[in-house]
Amino acid sequence: MARSHRLRTLAATLATALAAIACVAAPAGAARLSGEVLAGWEPVGNSRVTLYASGISAPLGAARTDARGRFELDYARPQRSAVLYATAAGGRTPARAALRFLAVADPKDRAPRRLVLNEQTTVAAAYSLSRFLRGSRLAGPSPGLPNAAATVPNLVSPSTGRVSPVLAQPPNGRATQSLGTFRTLAAILAGCTSGGARECRALFRAAAPPRGPRPTDTLAAAHAIALHPAEGVRRIFRLPRSRAYPLQLRRPPSSWVLSLKHTDAAYDGPGNIAFDSRGNIWVTNNFEPPGTAAGSYVLALDPTGSPRLGEDGALSGGGILGNWWGVAVDQRDRVWLSNFTGNDPEEFNSPNFTGGRIVSQFSAAGRTPYPNGIVTGDLRAPQGIAVDQRGNVWVANHGGESVTLYPQGDPARARTIRGGGLYNPFTIAIDAEGNAWVDNGSLDSERAGSLTRISPSGEATGPFTVERMRSPQGMAIDSGGNLWVASLENDNVTWLGPDGQVRGRFRTPSIQGPWGVAVDGEDNVWVASFVGQKVTLLCGRIRANCPPGTRTGEPISPRRQGFSNGGLQHITAVKVDQSGNVWAANNWEKIKPTVGGDGLTQFIGAASPVKTPLIGPPQRP
Repeated sequence: MARSHRLRTLAATLATALAAIACVAAPAGAARLSGEVLAGWEPVGNSRVTLYASGISAPLGAARTDARGRFELDYARPQRSAVLYATAAGGRTPARAALRFLAVADPKDRAPRRLVLNEQTTVAAAYSLSRFLRGSRLAGPSPGLPNAAATVPNLVSPSTGRVSPVLAQPPNGRATQSLGTFRTLAAILAGCTSGGARECRALFRAAAPPRGPRPTDTLAAAHAIALHPAEGVRRIFRLPRSRAYPLQLRRPPSSWVLSLKHTDAAYDGPGNIAFDSRGNIWVTNNFEPPGTAAGSYVLALDPTGSPRLGEDGALSGGGILGNWWGVAVDQRDRVWLSNFTGNDPEEFNSPNFTGGRIVSQFSAAGRTPYPNGIVTGDLRAPQGIAVDQRGNVWVANHGGESVTLYPQGDPARARTIRGGGLYNPFTIAIDAEGNAWVDNGSLDSERAGSLTRISPSGEATGPFTVERMRSPQGMAIDSGGNLWVASLENDNVTWLGPDGQVRGRFRTPSIQGPWGVAVDGEDNVWVASFVGQKVTLLCGRIRANCPPGTRTGEPISPRRQGFSNGGLQHITAVKVDQSGNVWAANNWEKIKPTVGGDGLTQFIGAASPVKTPLIGPPQRP
């Protein structure tokens, strides 16, 4: 009896100790993830599934799928904000080791319970996170990486592996090429995963990038296509495809670029775009729905393009009235807006037009210290606005032959700068030394355009007259101090050196009535064609960042079609965010009679990311 009692006591003690150890070993943030690995919707057994978190080198957990393709694993939820994602490698499939899938969890879900890994989740991740994918791991700075991951649920549902309603329904769906492109790419990957070694070898040959090694698995192939959407388009289209994904393209696309159209906010003529330090999007809005009266609000969106302040994203007050082209964000994430038309009843192209005389300012949260706007500095139909490295705010007075300067963002110290050939100034861009470059002659088809350089102290130099540059609109400066200016009337883009002298003038069939210009993190140049309703990518100053044999100023995008998805209208602005997305503003739906455009188009992961807010030349995050 004594021996039995001692055994019972020892067992109870051991049980208590083991329970205590288990409590220590199981963190409070423990979670369980289940899901499936499916190739062409068929289960893949014995595939190794590994769960990761961005910024953490060791896997969070791993498991093997059963005969039905199902897996289950326990993991410790990361304490800090991180993007959770899973990979699937190999398994009982004709593709064998060539099968590699990627699925990214919705960043809003800190402890996802279910993930499906298939061809669609792989395409969605390879495009959305194209600039952060290193092999099968994700790495990069915040907020670019988590914002990129937040785009994934707009393409595919992480928990089901099926197409997201955002992609499947209007204004996307069958209204553009995006759904068909997405489904075709998934079907091409499935041609390998459900086919075998021969089909996989064909995929890897077709998807091989211009530089670098040939892909050896399906994830690498999808990533290569995402990074080089204009390469081998027809060759990729002719690859064997699975029938598991319907609604595929019937003809080869002009490129494999993948885009989403956003129309949820109160759009009526979005004109220009700016990003704050968190990747939130601020959009000027020309008109007041449903007509063309002067718009009374700016649009505030989150990094995925969804309305952020209120149901429709419209933020009014602060003197906003007819805010067309002028928007900039400063180092404190304050938003500066210039109001071009104001309450002037005359048409903007009328000789009697005088325009607005107000600049507006808002915090990131949508509050303003100037309920009636800012009126200092002799503002006259202000258009372009920019912030320099010292926090100075520069405003181009399109109707006043002048530039207004708010030193360190203080309207009470306003200065008005004239001279240097300022004439119908439109866009302002800041170089690395803090000089403000202004393009002159916007919307004037009779007179050669020019540039004016204004030093940080306010001394204007110029004009730098440029022949065959009429109606210069958008302008951007690259990291080498070169200027890229869109000439609306001449269908070209002019490349000027830091000294204001012409270095090149470039035309390609896809550039028709160019308006907006942006430079990405690799110094390549994006151009928005107002007339042609296309976006064009030109090789910038660093030829090593372009396809082999491409010279500065030559198109990287298709020569005739550029990049489009069928949802573009008459676009003005084109801008690059911290996730590598390229955003284009559908400014007008029709020119005559004028009808305001309906939204933004997001080209997913198409560019090298740029640090935001953009102050001075572009920098990588």
